[in-house]
Amino acid sequence: MKLLNSHILLCFLTFSTAAFAEGGFSSKSDSTKTKGESEGYWGGISLSTASMGQFQGDLDDYSATLGARPDLGIITNDALTSWRLELNPFEYRQRILGEFVGFTTGLGFEWWHYGIDNSHILKHDEASELITAEVFSADSLNIQKNQLNAVFLRLPLLVSVRTARSGSKGLHIEAGLVGAYLLGNSYRYEYSLGGSTTTVKEDDFPVNPLQINARIGIGFKNVSLLGEASLLPFFDEVQTDQPTMHSFSLGMHFAFND
Repeated sequence: MKLLNSHILLCFLTFSTAAFAEGGFSSKSDSTKTKGESEGYWGGISLSTASMGQFQGDLDDYSATLGARPDLGIITNDALTSWRLELNPFEYRQRILGEFVGFTTGLGFEWWHYGIDNSHILKHDEASELITAEVFSADSLNIQKNQLNAVFLRLPLLVSVRTARSGSKGLHIEAGLVGAYLLGNSYRYEYSLGGSTTTVKEDDFPVNPLQINARIGIGFKNVSLLGEASLLPFFDEVQTDQPTMHSFSLGMHFAFND
């Protein structure tokens, strides 16, 4: 798996280096456009609430449930506790039908931040290769901080349709797939016991190193209502009778259009 991850990361770096060398990507602060290029809606910044959904079965016979597995204590209904921050500095949009239909790619970064409630501590059961949790009462252990973070490098493949020639005018819709590679993650919790405070941090918590997200943004001018849902499980677990957990988010995206 580590060798595969290294090859994928090398492909990302090679792709981005070639794009910069040829002028294919353009920062929105650069007014120079190559032939066929126009402004899209990938380049920008977004803030979304982070949630999860459980999926079990296959496409013919499946069950889906909103929220993470309840035995883990992952908070998925509080936007101030669990959120996703996205920054996309580079974008390339190729015209297909004038300015009204285009294909967009680029590079970006995202940060997933999940809060865990104060009665659970996440664990990786190496025997079953599942994510589990230890449960504590407030009387036995005072947990003060409890959070899981993951940062991804991302590559989009999107199609956008809009009603105006300019990206900063009119209505628009942009949808497609976004591939992501895990750059780093950590699980950190802090607790008080016997008058002393202890901080525990795990830098290699088993988050799935690869993600493929379905993405859709609908908006007016530079602002979009943005939704993303992962097609792959968020955690790197062995598939068993437990449902897999898939991340999804809903929020606002602000494009760097002029």
